[in-house]
Amino acid sequence: AAATRARSVFSPATPHPAAAATRARSVRMAAAVDTGGAAIVVKGVDVWAGDSPLILDVNWSVMPNERWAIHGTNGCGKSTLLRAISAAAIGGGGGRLADGGQLVVSSSLRLGMLEQTAVSGADTTVREEVVSRMERYQAAKAALDSAVESCVLGTDEELECLEAAQSEYAAAGGYEIEARISKVLQGLGFETEEFDAPCSSFSGGWQMRIGLARLLLSEPELLIMDEPTNHLDAAARRWLGDYVGAYQGTVLVVSHDAEFLRRASNSIAEVAGGRLELYKSVTYDKFLEEREERQARVRATVEAQERERKRMQDFIDRMGAKASKATQAKDRQGKLERLAKQQAAAKALLIGQQRRPSLTLAAPPPCGMTPLALAGADIRHPLGAQDIITGADLAVAKGMRLILRGPNGAGKSTILKALAGSLRLGEGQRVADERLELGVFAQDLAQELPQDVVAFEYVSQTVRRTDGTVTDERCRAVMGALGLVGDKAARSIGDLSGGEKARVALATFCLTPCNVLLLDEPTNHLDVDAIAALLDAIGKYNGALVVVSHDRAFCEAIDATHVGYVADGKVLVEERSLRQSDFSELDRGVVNVAGAVSAPPPPPSLAEPERTRGPQDSAPKPPESLEDKIAAAEAAIEALGAERASCGEEGALLAELEEEKRGALQAEVEAWRAELEERAAQRKAAEEALEKVFNRGFEPPPPPPPPSSASSVATGQQGSSSPGSSLIGRASCRPCGGNSKVGPKLKVATAALYSEAAG
Repeated sequence: AAATRARSVFSPATPHPAAAATRARSVRMAAAVDTGGAAIVVKGVDVWAGDSPLILDVNWSVMPNERWAIHGTNGCGKSTLLRAISAAAIGGGGGRLADGGQLVVSSSLRLGMLEQTAVSGADTTVREEVVSRMERYQAAKAALDSAVESCVLGTDEELECLEAAQSEYAAAGGYEIEARISKVLQGLGFETEEFDAPCSSFSGGWQMRIGLARLLLSEPELLIMDEPTNHLDAAARRWLGDYVGAYQGTVLVVSHDAEFLRRASNSIAEVAGGRLELYKSVTYDKFLEEREERQARVRATVEAQERERKRMQDFIDRMGAKASKATQAKDRQGKLERLAKQQAAAKALLIGQQRRPSLTLAAPPPCGMTPLALAGADIRHPLGAQDIITGADLAVAKGMRLILRGPNGAGKSTILKALAGSLRLGEGQRVADERLELGVFAQDLAQELPQDVVAFEYVSQTVRRTDGTVTDERCRAVMGALGLVGDKAARSIGDLSGGEKARVALATFCLTPCNVLLLDEPTNHLDVDAIAALLDAIGKYNGALVVVSHDRAFCEAIDATHVGYVADGKVLVEERSLRQSDFSELDRGVVNVAGAVSAPPPPPSLAEPERTRGPQDSAPKPPESLEDKIAAAEAAIEALGAERASCGEEGALLAELEEEKRGALQAEVEAWRAELEERAAQRKAAEEALEKVFNRGFEPPPPPPPPSSASSVATGQQGSSSPGSSLIGRASCRPCGGNSKVGPKLKVATAALYSEAAG
């Protein structure tokens, strides 16, 4: 537990503890503070970055098992607030403190926070790494191993110790550990055969997934995540949203992914206008509705204040010069000044009044028709042992807009690195036009910025290496358009939030004139407004563009001229726009960069001898019933509607295809229903026939004819005088002394009739 008795003013945590201690004016923590049953209590806390206030007067109470999503634009203070709470949870400082306020985290909560460094450079296997933070399981496993080794003589004391260790191991979930590992890793996109691969053999994005799996399996009581979906595809984001939505613990998460927030959160805290607006116990969609209602009330308040301002200003203008009204005019002037402050505070809460970023990419310099190409290139990840891509032929033509698609880990980002010239090719060559000016915006570019350099100095110095004519005014204008104004531009990059660092990189990217742009997951760390500004700038850009992104809406807004598919070590480029199949959910395969690409299994040969089948293989499978077919078809129809609903704005694009599929499925259902009714009628007829057989079989037999000769007697013993009677009827009405072989035949025939009726 951590608490302060002073007004808490938090600055971003500095990289070194000594630096943090230097910046902290005073840190007073209480070992045990009553939270009144709440998991987290924040009262009167101001969140600062440097000398700039981000969020003022935060009053927030988080109850156990609540799942809060913190929503807001880049740089508004979301991540800084999370760092302050995490610092309090572990009993550390986290920033400067002043008078008043309180921040308390319950002492019963064990903190788990997603680390941006993930598992970089770890030599352990994926399985070993993801269980490394499961403290209770690790302790129980060590105790059980020790008890097994110590149980030598089988004494009562040794057996009691072993039994206690086994009980604790079971309570810690030791016997279900493999199932839990598989659930989390497969949900995040890993294949079973990759569980024992070393972490260092995976790319940076996949190492982030390993770190996320490690965090989830540690099951902390307080789970804090900052942009957990940045390195995940659509399927993994949905799985993570569902997993967090069912999490048994307190959750604080920052994310710009609306679909993830719909699944993961049950309360929303929005940072707007320097204030924290709370929407408790509401879904994300309900939050949007309630926020609009609050906005309507704020607009009404602003309009009323404006009317009052005009009325008072009119009075001052008319009566200020009159001696008899001078006192009243002066009084109105004071009220007008106070009203101006209230009106400014109210306007700050209006989302429409907040500054929207705008961007323009520098004009591309002249170049040849094919400024960049790969010819017969074998491409290998720097940490890999084999080539990921072999024989790649990829020509980036002037004005091309190429989007690379394919399974996770297939090598899309690696191809971009090869195009950028940052990877050495095994075979083949990279061909670059002598006038090539290349711009690269990678998903981790913001994290690679020099942390101790001032943001404005970095942008201006970096841009002038390419174009010495760029002025300070131009740099400030672009940074200001991205919201990096005033104190933000003068801060060290290390003191900026993740989103602000991404905007620094984006400003540098936009100011540098390039004729080929490489974008690797550019939407990571950018909020909705920044993404919209980037798309608007790309729409006006005339140079060549190569994009790798999991963001479907972003890809579709690019207006691609070519689509490339990367899989099985090859890349195929087609001149066309995007289509539905390019976003198939089946593209979830993972390729370990250490193992690279293994040859696909050869297709079965027609001349291959048929393998010997066992008894189970040769057994006929029961046909699928019509009821099952109808149920499956109706479920598919419902799934179409659910898929369309989950696509949000993309649902309209699926409408035509959905109606076609729905019609085909509905036609099959009607046909199966008709067949089912026909079979029901046949079954009823068969049951009636069977009933007649039994009724006829137990009727008293007609008297036998008088024997006229030995032959007639023999004939009478073998048959009935009724020519229409059946074998079953004759056998059923004979006394016990009849033919004993008829009984089993009767059972077989009856079973056959039942089978026919059931059919």
